[in-house]
Amino acid sequence: MNLLPKDVMVFIDPQSQWFYQDRLFEDDPVLIRDNFLSPFIELRSALSAKGIDVHTADYLVNRQLGAQYNIYYSFGILTNYDKLVKREDIIIGSFYVVEPPVTSPQLYRELGSLTKYFEKVYVHNTEGMGYERYFSNQANLRKLFLPKVENGVIERLWNNKDRGFLTMINSNRTASPYLQLRRGQNHMSLQILVNKGAKDSGLYSERIRAVVILQSLGSVDLYGYGWDISLCQILHNLPYSQRFPYMYWKNRRALRAIYKGQAKSKYETLSQYRFALCFESMVMPGYMTEKLFDCLFVGTIPIYLGAPDVERYIPKSCFIDMRDFDDYAGLHTYLSNLSDEDISSFREAAREYLSSEQYRPFTKEKFVERFEVDLMETLKANGVNLSGLRV
Repeated sequence: MNLLPKDVMVFIDPQSQWFYQDRLFEDDPVLIRDNFLSPFIELRSALSAKGIDVHTADYLVNRQLGAQYNIYYSFGILTNYDKLVKREDIIIGSFYVVEPPVTSPQLYRELGSLTKYFEKVYVHNTEGMGYERYFSNQANLRKLFLPKVENGVIERLWNNKDRGFLTMINSNRTASPYLQLRRGQNHMSLQILVNKGAKDSGLYSERIRAVVILQSLGSVDLYGYGWDISLCQILHNLPYSQRFPYMYWKNRRALRAIYKGQAKSKYETLSQYRFALCFESMVMPGYMTEKLFDCLFVGTIPIYLGAPDVERYIPKSCFIDMRDFDDYAGLHTYLSNLSDEDISSFREAAREYLSSEQYRPFTKEKFVERFEVDLMETLKANGVNLSGLRV
């Protein structure tokens, strides 16, 4: 008997339980800024057009919804899959490791189990960076391309000419204990930070160091959550890191002097500046979040530090590479001396890149396409007849 579309349902565990009850697919600009969830909204729409319903995994876990074939995916939640693999009405799909080791080390410690139960586990770096000892089946790992929201520049914001000098938008966070800097170090040099073999590769305090030095040299505005919190609020992280609370507390006056509050819209805020510091959470090949891309969408020139292989994915003509400078004084001098023609060249290169094939792996359309292929391969591998689906 042929499979009917109604016989298949897809259930997704999001990164956080906050997105349960199908909030993962809500298009609410008040709750979700800058169209952050649009890749999942488009995914649901595309599968719906094939007759396949998509819901968050809480409906599956609680047995509120179900079909003959229930396909389970996770984008970070670990508490459900070991129970769901025991249910005969569930087919295990793919797992997406979105966060890096310095943020969510538990995801990487779980890789052995994940690669045992999931045929495909998407990670930023399939070779490992200190976490390869947790691999069970490296053949099941796939390169993760985090889908970006926009497919080109946002003209209204890109054309904004009234811009300040430099900004950084980041929350004040601390590292988890998976990758820690050596106790007692005041800072790491840029040369050490970009070393591909460096085990201590977190960049949280380097962000603090950067804005404090640049503030002493000129103008920089800081946005994000947690920069105005008290010492008592930040000390709860001390079991995980001795260094980062110290860095914040040591520089709190300088940080508060440049702190402008939370950015209600990253796009709107970035478009008010010519340059933006874009430091990832850690140095890891292949790990690139939305930070650099958000700048490109609105015509702001990103100053990037993170993935050592960034030029493999984004032309260097689109951004300023922090590795090219020995210190922040050199960076400040370079930025101050850029001509209008130089700035225009960076911006136009970004516009061209966002409309090129090189950018396509990061688009939400490609994300949906890959997901659909994975789904059909998973169904076929489990002996499901696909002839009744609109594929």
